[in-house]
Amino acid sequence: MRYVLAVALLGAAGGAWAAVPIGGTGEPGVLLLLLAAACIFAGLLRLIRKDVPQRDPYTYLGTLAQLGHRANDVLMGVSWETGAAIALVGLEALHPSRPWHTGIFAVLVTCYLLAVHQAGSAVPAAALRGQGRIMVTSLALVIVATGVAMVPSAGAESGWLEILAALAAVTAGGLALPL
Repeated sequence: MRYVLAVALLGAAGGAWAAVPIGGTGEPGVLLLLLAAACIFAGLLRLIRKDVPQRDPYTYLGTLAQLGHRANDVLMGVSWETGAAIALVGLEALHPSRPWHTGIFAVLVTCYLLAVHQAGSAVPAAALRGQGRIMVTSLALVIVATGVAMVPSAGAESGWLEILAALAAVTAGGLALPL
């Protein structure tokens, strides 16, 4: 249950952080925020219901009960967290460029997705300890990419620096994901 609480807190923090300057995004920002909130809520319901025993498929149910079970099947079958992450990234992309804000946002979304993975899997948290160095390296590269993005642009060379730092952070983050 503590992982579900961590998912709820990290999802709410990521949504609030991405929506901080929502005044300048207009209707698309509000729609993306509502979509992200709905996906985070549905993902929490899925995590809470994952241990509830499913119905016997051979029993006859009334129309209303069948509708409820089909809605439950949709709730359990969709990866809501992916939708929440995409909506939050889209909301963050609507804001003006603020590298430090986006760097913190990247850490929040990564922690949210790792907490969802941990809450939904039967693998103990100790399994991620072997990935610790790569996760710390990825975090350091996100900090470097954020710092490089904050340096005033001095031509085409600084653009390549930003791209290389961001690619290094993404590569290290991809290596840290458990298989």
